[in-house]
Amino acid sequence: MKIVMINTLYAPYKVGGAEVSVQLLAEELISNGHDVTVFCLHNHSEMLEETLNGVRIFYFPLKNIYWPFANGRKGRLKKLVWHLIDMYNPWMMSLVGKELARIKPDVVHTNNLSGFSVSVWKAAKKENIKIVHTTRDYYLFHPNSTLFKSGNNIDVNSIGVKLLSAVKKNCSRNVDCFVGISEYISKLHKSNKFGISAAHAYIYNPISHIDFKKDDSGHENVRVGFIGRLTRDKGFDDYCLLAEKYRNTKGIDFYAAGRFGNDMEGNELEMLASASNIKTMGFIKVEDFMASVDVVVLPNKWNEPFGRAVAESANAGKIVYTNFTAGVAEIAKFYQNIYPIQDFNIDYLMTHPTFDINPVRDFDIKHIAEKYTELY
Repeated sequence: MKIVMINTLYAPYKVGGAEVSVQLLAEELISNGHDVTVFCLHNHSEMLEETLNGVRIFYFPLKNIYWPFANGRKGRLKKLVWHLIDMYNPWMMSLVGKELARIKPDVVHTNNLSGFSVSVWKAAKKENIKIVHTTRDYYLFHPNSTLFKSGNNIDVNSIGVKLLSAVKKNCSRNVDCFVGISEYISKLHKSNKFGISAAHAYIYNPISHIDFKKDDSGHENVRVGFIGRLTRDKGFDDYCLLAEKYRNTKGIDFYAAGRFGNDMEGNELEMLASASNIKTMGFIKVEDFMASVDVVVLPNKWNEPFGRAVAESANAGKIVYTNFTAGVAEIAKFYQNIYPIQDFNIDYLMTHPTFDINPVRDFDIKHIAEKYTELY
């Protein structure tokens, strides 16, 4: 089967779990004998074609007023114009349409569409190609993709969300099969009339085994860790407050792996982390993080569609404390070592409990590739 997968970014450009999931799926489909091409974006003016682990990759130039993944603040007017173009970008539709007409795939599988925009669905339909779309965040509802603003989750029934999502919702009629990365996000989109003509399903993200050797050298204390974006929507401010609470408690240390935002919030949280005596590790490999901590605390505030950090930490045998919301509540059903954040207990942690983790079939890439192949 000839498949074109579209995602905003792809290796070696990585921002979050979506890029990991799309790459694992693309490579597994290749190993199963399918012909897979990935369309993604890069910060150059010309298209570039490369091959990685058998996957052919087309890096498209972004036809918008700036590259959104660069450091540095953008003015409000520039942001507004960028998002207006990104509601339905005809220039990206034209570029993608030309390549689809040349490749003639059996299926187009779209994922994160920021930058490409939902106009690529129209491009696929013009070529009479079936479309599977995996929704990995809340991009179709809101430009910020998190539905989280000013410390609160945004109501999907608000006038603002309805206005911002109207064009994308109408375009989603082109989708033949609409997939969520959790039952929660699948039902949310279906109940709000996205993909009204589509079949709906949910397929979890793949979680690979993390191979690491625990570093116990010179460490007698319980090491508590946070991994991910060091932002309020991820609950890093609450993590700082927890660290502050135990700052003078013997036998416990707090760590954080990830990057602060390049904005006022990032500066404030960096100062809060320092005042809470949190040891910041920067952006490190997940293997190195798992080797360096005993416990993971992830007090997420936004409604995580899936919660890769929670699943990876639990799968690595770590005790995980988190908020049981959205997709995270579904992940928690698979693991005995995931606890509600309010159950954080230093006395329990001092006993250094360990867990033997059995593989979860729903998170296995072979099972996931089979499910997608059935949909295709």
